[in-house]
Amino acid sequence: MRNPSFRLFLFLICLTFGSSLKAQEYEFFGVIKLNDTSFISYKVLFDRVNDSIQGYSLTDFAGKHETKSNIKGYYNEDENLLSFEEYDIVYTKSPVVQKDFCFVNFEGKVRDLDRVKAFSGDFKGLYADGTSCLDGMIIVNSGQEVKKRVEKIDKVVQRSRKFSDSIKKNIKVAKVLDTLTRNIIAKNENLNVFTRDQKIKLAIYDAGKEDGDVINLFVDDKPVLENYTVLHEIKHLEFDLKNAETKIRVEAVSEGTSSPNTVRLEVEDSRNFVRTITNLKEGEHAQMTLVKK
Repeated sequence: MRNPSFRLFLFLICLTFGSSLKAQEYEFFGVIKLNDTSFISYKVLFDRVNDSIQGYSLTDFAGKHETKSNIKGYYNEDENLLSFEEYDIVYTKSPVVQKDFCFVNFEGKVRDLDRVKAFSGDFKGLYADGTSCLDGMIIVNSGQEVKKRVEKIDKVVQRSRKFSDSIKKNIKVAKVLDTLTRNIIAKNENLNVFTRDQKIKLAIYDAGKEDGDVINLFVDDKPVLENYTVLHEIKHLEFDLKNAETKIRVEAVSEGTSSPNTVRLEVEDSRNFVRTITNLKEGEHAQMTLVKK
C-alpha cells in the first residue's frame, strides 16, 4: 500500500470503477473534487423506491479518514433530476467531532438512472445546522463500461516492465476491489461509531480461513475476552452504553498460522449496521469508539 505505483493504481480505480448491483439498487465509485482542487475518494450506494432514494455514502473510503453517512433524496425521471443529501454520520475514522462534519448536498441532471454510465456535478457542503462549508464537484462512474476500464488498467499493469512481479500480484483487480470495500481498522487506528441507542450488539468471528488468530478484547480498558481464539462461529456480545463514549479495543495476541491477525467485527444497533475487520501484527491493537448522539 505504501508503494507509489500501487497508490496510483488505487486512485485510478477510485476514479473509474462503478457497478450497478441489481434493479432499483445503485452503486457508484469516484471522487469529490473540492474547490481547493484536492480530490477525495467517494462512494454512493442507494435503493430507489418510486421517486425516493435511501442509502449511504463513503468519503475517503479505504483511507485514514473514511466516513460513512446516511443519505436520502429523490430521482425525478421526467426531469432527469437526481438529488440527495448526507444527513447522519454512521461512522468515521476522523477525530473531528460530529458537529464539524461537512455534509454533501447534490442536485444535478442524470439521464436515465438505470442506464447511466457516469454523472458529475456541483454539490454544496453544509454543516448539520445548515450553514455553508466546503463546496465542490462529484465525479462518479457506474456500469459494465467502467468494469472494462478497470480490467484494461489491470492488463496494462500486468504487461508493463515498470512494475515488479510482487506489485503485479498485489494489484490484480479482484484483490484491489476487495481491499477498497473491506473497511479495515489498521494498527493504532480508531473507528468512531455513532449511535442513539442505550445498548449495542457486537459480533466477532473469522470471516476467512480459521488460522488460529488469538485476541484480547477490552471495553473501556476492562478485559472482556482474554486469549480468545477467533473462529468461524460467531461470538455474540452485548454492551450497555452508560457513558458518552465507550471504547472497544482489540489486541492481537497471535497471528495464527497465516499473518496478519484479521478479525471481523460487526456492530449493530436499532438503526445501523457497521462491519469492519482488523489487520494487525502480534502486539498491535485497533479500537472502535461508540459515541452516543
